[in-house]
Amino acid sequence: AWTERADMCITLGTSLCGMNADRLVKAVAGRFPSTGQGLVVVGLQRSVYDEVASLRIWGLCDDVIRMVCKELGAPCPNKKIKSRGDEWISRHPRCVYNTPTRKQSDP
Repeated sequence: AWTERADMCITLGTSLCGMNADRLVKAVAGRFPSTGQGLVVVGLQRSVYDEVASLRIWGLCDDVIRMVCKELGAPCPNKKIKSRGDEWISRHPRCVYNTPTRKQSDP
């Protein structure tokens, strides 16, 4: 199982509030408490695993991913994946996310 094999887990924009997938987070954080491996938590909301994370990044997920992609020299967004998403949206006009855009300064 992944809970025994994984040596790093990166969480993006989740409060880690007790869902089944949190088992992986807990296992990785427990095995690698402060070695640079282990758990990475990215988001604006506190989580119960902030104290045991090897790295905690407070920020908007989109901004953090953009910076990681820039550092790695990877295109963001990937043109092929973006075109697939745009195609899916055009074929499903009633299934659109109307999530309001937030800024880091928003409460």
